[in-house]
Amino acid sequence: MNYLSHYYVHQKEKDPLYSLGLIFPDISRGFVKVPGKLPQSSYGQFLPLAEGCLQHYLADKQFHASDFFSWGSHACTLVLKKANFEGEVNRRWFMGHVLFEMLLDRMIMNHQPMVSEHFYTDIRTINLSGVKDFAILHAHQDIEKFLHFFDHFRSAAYIKNYPDNNLFAFSLSRIMKKAGLPELSLSNKIVLQECVWELENNAFKNAQSILFQLKEVFK
Repeated sequence: MNYLSHYYVHQKEKDPLYSLGLIFPDISRGFVKVPGKLPQSSYGQFLPLAEGCLQHYLADKQFHASDFFSWGSHACTLVLKKANFEGEVNRRWFMGHVLFEMLLDRMIMNHQPMVSEHFYTDIRTINLSGVKDFAILHAHQDIEKFLHFFDHFRSAAYIKNYPDNNLFAFSLSRIMKKAGLPELSLSNKIVLQECVWELENNAFKNAQSILFQLKEVFK
């Protein structure tokens, strides 16, 4: 799942450290190795953050093994495979996987925008020195670079831009680049927007029902 979906499903009121843990394994990838998997006695005041990390791993495992994920990623992949992209756009199955997860966050932004307000409020209350202290409990590298990245992530709040079609396509293109694939050209970003339009007007038309199904995966 993407950042906002993790929070939407498993948030706890008045527990910002746990909220950060729900996204920490993803946001710290490449900087911190398997955060949250040390013995509980290692964490002290950061135990809620570690528990959030463990919930993240469990949620990803449940989500990716679910019929719901198979249905949604397959729907996205079918549309992407039919799309008339210019040139070679490879690994469309991977794009379909990522697109489905991003579209879930976009649905939350469009239909339950207060979730993102609570999400960013939570992670903005956390002191960077605490994040650093938690990170260095694990195998790590480039901690200062990670802290800069995390601070930018929570201040820029780019998930709030997901309802914008242009910025949504740009975000997916950036993820492709991080995965070692070429970024989408301007013309192909327009094709991607057309794919999103088709999905949101057909397979994903009933967004509230889909968000309900997302939560049902974890019951």
